[in-house]
Amino acid sequence: MATSQQNGTSGAANGLYVALQSTGVVELAFDAQKGVKESLSVVSITTKAGFMPGWLTVSGDKVYTINRMGYPGSESDSGSVTAFQRATAGSSSATGETGLTLLDQTSSNGKGGVHCDVSPDGKVLAAANITASTLSIYPLSATGSIGKPTHVFDYNKSDPGPKEAHPHQALFDPSGKLLVVPLRTMDRVDIYSVNGPEQVTKVHSIPLPGSTGPRHAAFHPVSPSKAYLYLLSEKDNTVRVYAIGYPSPASPALTVEFKQVLSTMGKDVGRTPDEHKDLAGEIVVSNDGKFVYASNRNLTRSDFDTVAIYSVDSDPAHDDQHLTYLGAQELGGKHPRMIALSKDSANSWLAISHQLTQNIAVFERDPVTGFLKDLKGTISVRANQAHQPDIEKVTFAEDLSVRGNWTKEDLKQGKTEGPMCVQWK
Repeated sequence: MATSQQNGTSGAANGLYVALQSTGVVELAFDAQKGVKESLSVVSITTKAGFMPGWLTVSGDKVYTINRMGYPGSESDSGSVTAFQRATAGSSSATGETGLTLLDQTSSNGKGGVHCDVSPDGKVLAAANITASTLSIYPLSATGSIGKPTHVFDYNKSDPGPKEAHPHQALFDPSGKLLVVPLRTMDRVDIYSVNGPEQVTKVHSIPLPGSTGPRHAAFHPVSPSKAYLYLLSEKDNTVRVYAIGYPSPASPALTVEFKQVLSTMGKDVGRTPDEHKDLAGEIVVSNDGKFVYASNRNLTRSDFDTVAIYSVDSDPAHDDQHLTYLGAQELGGKHPRMIALSKDSANSWLAISHQLTQNIAVFERDPVTGFLKDLKGTISVRANQAHQPDIEKVTFAEDLSVRGNWTKEDLKQGKTEGPMCVQWK
């Protein structure tokens, strides 16, 4: 495997981690001073994240991943959650993998690991298993090791019925006091109160219309007592806005108020029917709270997929018009399953993991208008041999992200081998 050293770029936007189904975790360097085809380069690869990694999250000097299945052995339906230590700049791990050293690995307690998140204090790991319909909670030590689960919420047992729950995310709010779990097939969002790994209690549920398909959420805190929750749903391709009121001595109960619903497909467009043609992917909020971004995935057209861009009005008097649809822009690939804003204060860059064309793209972002500027980088992560255990033999094929330069078979391959998640360091 060819590697390169990270190149100096301003702020935190100097590299990315990619959860790649075919391989493991791929570490990329990003140098904005280089050309589109040279700005992204592979720094390291680890194949120790289990079979078909589905998500990763960065927490301080640790990276945590979740995978689909095959733990502890290939015959097992359950996936795993895995902890890695990030290498310091210029150093290598004992195994020779320059970026990540394996710290710990344990069962995710369910098939179909699709999302994991770490509380802001670094003490709790939450993991969503979509196929098994389970939510697992783990304590984390100061060294990053994963303790025995303190809770495994099995929705098939607690909510039996004709529809399985299929949790698609387990997201902590910025305070770490709440955990939000969208149940994609049950058309419901559960909210848990969190006071350490032992005390995780469901305190609220948001019911949704049938065939909504809640997928992911994002928070926009505006004060210690209030935040906005943006809920992205993939079946009806909508963003719903909720005002969250945190408990206080004067008002001890959590409040959740619906404020607005908008389409990801355009201005004044209603809910789309559940035809599996368009599927909203990911939602993120800029650091300054002025813009919201939602990716769109289309399964029938050959042109590039898009990101919908919204402006934010945080005046509570305008809550029914909190978001305004500004437009949509192409993202340089197919099936943008995940998008991530860089961690510098201006969120200068937007990274995209395109699952079907199997490329990672980076665009510059205008912090004033909210729109994307030029494509600054694209790199193929389409493995020549899937599930190659020897990192020295991992190689990637040509970039398919040139418009039209792909076949249906290429895109089909991306479904089970492509990148599921990209995160800035």
